[in-house]
Amino acid sequence: MPSKKRKQLSSKQIVMITLIILGIGTFMLVASILLSPSPVSLGEKTVVEQNAQDGNDGADKTEQSQNQAGQTGDTGSAASGSVSAHKPQSQANASGQTASEQNSGSVVVIPLTGTSSASSTGSSQTQTSTSAGTTGSSAGSASTQSASASNSAATPANTATATNPGSSGAKLVFVFDDAGHNLNQLEPFLKLPFNVVIAVLPGLPHSADAAEAARKAGKQVILHQPMQAVNLSVDPGPSAIKPDMHTYEIEALVRKNLAEIGPVVGLNNHEGSLITATQSAIGAVLDVCKDENIFFLDSRTNAETKAPQAALERDMKIYERDIFLDNEPGRDEIIAMIKKGLAVADKKGHAIMIGHIWSDGLASIILEMYPDLVAQGYVFTDISGLD
Repeated sequence: MPSKKRKQLSSKQIVMITLIILGIGTFMLVASILLSPSPVSLGEKTVVEQNAQDGNDGADKTEQSQNQAGQTGDTGSAASGSVSAHKPQSQANASGQTASEQNSGSVVVIPLTGTSSASSTGSSQTQTSTSAGTTGSSAGSASTQSASASNSAATPANTATATNPGSSGAKLVFVFDDAGHNLNQLEPFLKLPFNVVIAVLPGLPHSADAAEAARKAGKQVILHQPMQAVNLSVDPGPSAIKPDMHTYEIEALVRKNLAEIGPVVGLNNHEGSLITATQSAIGAVLDVCKDENIFFLDSRTNAETKAPQAALERDMKIYERDIFLDNEPGRDEIIAMIKKGLAVADKKGHAIMIGHIWSDGLASIILEMYPDLVAQGYVFTDISGLD
């Protein structure tokens, strides 16, 4: 009997324990229901977060639209690889990166004036909308569109020539080759209101007159020395350096040409892809430059130029062309190449850009861009101004 009673008591204990556990579980369930956030509050939070995300997306799309609409004259050349220079990271941060710059990490085309301010304004207003929580995407989008309209009104009328603000005193050197054929084509370049370099060909009817007119106009004058190209069927013109010349003949010819159009402060090569790639020949040219205390500007018509090696042997400093402006003579192409030159100048502090006096509209395009570039802090100078 005692053992049987103990078994009954154990069963009761088990029942009691079970009831206690069920009671505690029920209590915890009720408590969790009472203390949990209401569905309405969760729904409101979800709506606010979604509105904030929509506002940011709207600002990004607006910025991209401004960039695409503002890149007149750049997109074609960008597709062909004409503009591929990287903007320095410090400058990109100072001016405000566009949406496309943030995605790609490089500058393909230089954005137009007003794009950066529109981007920063739009982003700021969108963030305000996000923090408010209740304004949502419609208010952020309206604010961004308003900023876009305001900046569009401030953009110069001819947006094709507008350039990216933010220069820190980078120097621009414009060299105009092939003077000497006539004086009419030269005249627009002599009227440019800043320092430029006029490279005069020797042995032409107006070589001496062109050099004298350029000096009177206050422009820097250099000899544009003809040299043989790799393609032997190309005639570089009178008084040219040919591949069968001895070094002493080259020196005598260069001195004769200097006397014809001098005084000059330097010389660069006309054509010359064969001669500049021949170290002894280009070395003879540099010997004359050193003796006459004038500089040599390598037009770099051949990537295999030996001028740097020849200069190193003579402990000379030489200059090199960065950009050819008018290989493609169209207005949009020229503007694109100038902008490429600006990117080079932003990166290394200066850019030497070569064009030709027979290039229709080149002088007027540069003159059109001049006020905007000066306002941005670019310095127009000649080769001597790089020292």
